[in-house]
Amino acid sequence: MTRTVDLDIALEDIPDMPFHDMYSLYVTLFNRPNKCTRKEFYIWQITNRLQELRFGGLDRETRQLLENMDEDYTPKPECSVPVGVELIKKYKGETYKVKVLKNGYEWDNEVFKSLSAIAFKITGRKISGQEFFGVHNGND
Repeated sequence: MTRTVDLDIALEDIPDMPFHDMYSLYVTLFNRPNKCTRKEFYIWQITNRLQELRFGGLDRETRQLLENMDEDYTPKPECSVPVGVELIKKYKGETYKVKVLKNGYEWDNEVFKSLSAIAFKITGRKISGQEFFGVHNGND
C-alpha cells in the first residue's frame, strides 16, 4: 500500500516535528526505512525531497553531467598563489601564517579547504578569505 504525502507541509515546521513522525514521513517519501538516528539527517533529506517533488528534480542534462563527471575532477583553485607560498596576516596584534598547499591551506597544523574557513576561525565571523589575506585571483 502506497501512502500519499501532503506536499503542502511547511518546510520550516519539519525541524519541530517529533522524531517518530519525521521518521514515518521519511519512510513514506523514500519508500524505505533508514537506521540513522540523527534528526538533522531526516530534516535535510525530507526538506530536499519535498522541494524536489514540488518543483521537480534535476533536468536530464544536469543528471547526465553529474553522472559522467570525472572522478579525478578538481575545481579551480580559490586563488592563483603558487603552492608553497606562505601568506602572512596581522590581525588584532597577532601574526597568522598560512601555507598554500596543492589541495588546500595549512594553518596552525591543520589543513583547510579554503582561506575563508581559516579567516572564520581567526575572526569568528564569515568573511572572504581572499579579502582577509589580501589575495587576488587575477580577475580583479
